[in-house]
Amino acid sequence: MNLSTWQLKLSSAGLCGALALLASSAWAQTPAPALSPLDARMKQVLADPKASAAAVVAAKKVTFLCEVCHGVDGNSSKPDVPNLGGQNPSYLLTQMDKFSRGLRHYQFMEGLMKLLSEDDRINATVFYATKTVKPATTATSAAGKELFAMRCSMCHGEHARGNENTPRLAGQQQQYLKMSVTRYRDRTGERIYEPMSTMTAQLKNSDIDALTAYLSSLE
Repeated sequence: MNLSTWQLKLSSAGLCGALALLASSAWAQTPAPALSPLDARMKQVLADPKASAAAVVAAKKVTFLCEVCHGVDGNSSKPDVPNLGGQNPSYLLTQMDKFSRGLRHYQFMEGLMKLLSEDDRINATVFYATKTVKPATTATSAAGKELFAMRCSMCHGEHARGNENTPRLAGQQQQYLKMSVTRYRDRTGERIYEPMSTMTAQLKNSDIDALTAYLSSLE
């Protein structure tokens, strides 16, 4: 990044924003962790069309439990419940594991994930990876787009689709995004990830409104 670009960032974000950008760039460049055995198994299934098709069919004995909240095709009908359709499979599988081990907190999900076998989790992950997310809203925000480019795009990608270690935010339910970002900012304990808490620390409620409006409108 050249000097003139940094000057622009400094003038628009202030010293705190610039420091957050520096920190986020460092986190974004951190090598991805080695595949867990469960993730490696899931990737083998995804790489095999026949195995993937079988996993999608087998997943139905689990995903029927998810439909009421997350929707039949992974597009939630509830604004405070996330879409799972089109979510990055490695990220989704990791979140299931975190719920099962008490590293992410929500009583219902913690209990449910502990009931699922490893095969159940892999099958459900493959099922949702094959679905297409639909933008949750049509209204967007220019201010939110600017905030995303400045604070979030280096980790979540230019189009907010993330990668195997970072969640897809594009098209996500706005109320769910607002709740998640606020929890990171306020360090309430439900969501625990220091880079996110640092990056959201300076956001006002109006910033969060704009940012999530932009993200929920993306495809």
